[in-house]
Amino acid sequence: MLSYEFYKVLHLLGLLLTFTGLAGIFMARWNSPELRKPVRSLGAIAHGVGLLFLLVSGFGLAARLGYMGGLPGWIYGKIGIWLLVGALMVLVKKRSDLGWVLYSLIVGAGFLAVLLAVNKPF
Repeated sequence: MLSYEFYKVLHLLGLLLTFTGLAGIFMARWNSPELRKPVRSLGAIAHGVGLLFLLVSGFGLAARLGYMGGLPGWIYGKIGIWLLVGALMVLVKKRSDLGWVLYSLIVGAGFLAVLLAVNKPF
């Protein structure tokens, strides 16, 4: 079994990849209606690989913390947030005209996920 520290580093890497991919495509689409293929590809790959790292490392962290008998509510909350962040990619690609609303959703989702992880409220 891998160490807690390994899963934590992988989780943070996933967080970085997910949000840099999402923000990169968001900024490119907000700047120009035409999204070039290299930008779209790199952003989508970073976002997808980041979400995969978050999922794998998140369950690894839960196992290392002893939660695999039954998951607490805050973990379900984080899973819901990551589903939302995954779906935001579609909105970013299709509705860049929503600018500040999308940006607020992206930052708010990340903030809420961190808040749940740090405080573990329920």
